[in-house]
Amino acid sequence: MRASTPRLWLVSFEGTSGLARTTHIERDAAVRSLNGIGQVAGVPVRLTTIGTSGTIRAATRKYMGSANRVRGEQEKNPYK
Repeated sequence: MRASTPRLWLVSFEGTSGLARTTHIERDAAVRSLNGIGQVAGVPVRLTTIGTSGTIRAATRKYMGSANRVRGEQEKNPYK
């Protein structure tokens, strides 16, 4: 993915959901590029962009599985 244009990094992948990173300048091109993928290793796939975020932490909290949400709640400082 890093060799493609726009540059993308796979940050996380769990089951059928993943999180890709790019620069804010290339965000729109990255969404178009990801949504245009039809096959991975010869297997038909359908990629759908659920949303974008300014930080990986916020994207993980908003868009990744419920296990991440539970883990995030446990890590919160109750005294803040």
